[in-house]
Amino acid sequence: MLRWNRTGITVAGITSSPGISSQQLNHTAGIALDWSNNLYVADRYNNRIQKFLRGSTNGSTIAGDPNGLSGTALNYFSEPTGVYVDENENLYVSDFNNNRVVRWTPASLAGTIIAGNGK
Repeated sequence: MLRWNRTGITVAGITSSPGISSQQLNHTAGIALDWSNNLYVADRYNNRIQKFLRGSTNGSTIAGDPNGLSGTALNYFSEPTGVYVDENENLYVSDFNNNRVVRWTPASLAGTIIAGNGK
């Protein structure tokens, strides 16, 4: 019989300490795993997507502004709320306040709108 473990562990972010450093998050809104079990986090109030390599507590900003700035240009988000990563490591991000879904290819500096018009 399988039983749920009642004690969780923090795998990304610092409990009760929001911020913009590589190990801090601010109002996470969505997560995804890739085929290597790397964790992708929609860091909503920091307007970015953070990638945490398997076993690491330090993330790296792979989409959006690493300093938490929001905007409407395709290299910014305004409260990303969801993230999905496909087998080619393309990111699909729902950009809440910009009313769009944006695709980021690996190592790109900006995304491409695939749904919505930003209004």
